[in-house]
Amino acid sequence: MESDAIVVFSKPAVPGLVKTRLVPPFTPQQAAQFHLAALDDVVAAADAAVNGQAEVHIAGDASALDEFRQRYPDRAVRLQRGADLGARLSHAFAGSFRSKAGRTLIVGSDHPSIPVVHLAGAFDRLRSADVVLGPAADGGYYAVAIRRESWPDARALFHNVPWSTSKVLEITLQRARAARLEVDFTPAWYDVDRPVDLERLRRHAGPGSASARFLQEIERSGGL
Repeated sequence: MESDAIVVFSKPAVPGLVKTRLVPPFTPQQAAQFHLAALDDVVAAADAAVNGQAEVHIAGDASALDEFRQRYPDRAVRLQRGADLGARLSHAFAGSFRSKAGRTLIVGSDHPSIPVVHLAGAFDRLRSADVVLGPAADGGYYAVAIRRESWPDARALFHNVPWSTSKVLEITLQRARAARLEVDFTPAWYDVDRPVDLERLRRHAGPGSASARFLQEIERSGGL
């Protein structure tokens, strides 16, 4: 029986290599800890959106895999595979559809306050669309969802894209038009990458969320 699947993309929490634009106000170690708190919140939102367990796919090597399998012992944790983000997204979608998922969504871990309804709504929109994108404020997208019937035509969305630029969403839509894929959108949301984003996070994060608790601990210790 086909099911809905969510994959959360993230990377190892290495001080000095993650959330570097949050240093300061964080130290490199605090930025790495915040990265993990944000991942926990996205995983929780993803679980709620499918009423099940999201997979976590980590960029890195086997040592990163071991670390995150210890953090999430009861769910599937895999390594991302591919030379660039497009190849890694394509590989993850192909694997999910081979596992009989009918609709699959991939979301990044930089959006700890993402509303569950944004993720769940993507699956609703796939009833009439081939692809659903969640636009991000930086010109990219925070999530992409595809239905199985539209694969492998949708592979074209991930080929030769200038990742980490403001052109990502625009070029992705060009690829979709060329492949004759119907695209719909979930509401726009934001990454938490800069100090100004922390103010937005304070307004949107649930009081019991991992990122809210982290910020409270930092404030109690005299930070921020």
